[in-house]
Amino acid sequence: MFRRDPATGSLYWLGLRDKDGEYLDGGKTYRLSVPLPVPNRLFWSVTVYDAETRSPLQTDKSKTALRSLFELQNVTGDEVELYFGPTAPAGHEGRWVKTIPGKGWFVYFRIYGPQPPAFDGS
Repeated sequence: MFRRDPATGSLYWLGLRDKDGEYLDGGKTYRLSVPLPVPNRLFWSVTVYDAETRSPLQTDKSKTALRSLFELQNVTGDEVELYFGPTAPAGHEGRWVKTIPGKGWFVYFRIYGPQPPAFDGS
């Protein structure tokens, strides 16, 4: 069941392709700029999934998500940059999720307790 009700439930966005329309490639590094504040009442997260199994991507880092309750708890400013790729960009290790060369992946960006700007894009 889907209910578009601000401040309750959750809102998900699926990311499958890069800015050029190509499927996300585990051998490339990507940057996602998230405008702040994210319009949530509870928290938000970005989770990486394996395109083949549709399960969280399994790597030697055991980290598949970046979450406002944990890794992104103290972010400030107008935006936060998140990184996805086979190696962490220098200085951004805490805002990075490892991907696997040769393996496709996708993300879900979730907002829990979405507020009105999450629905109208403001």
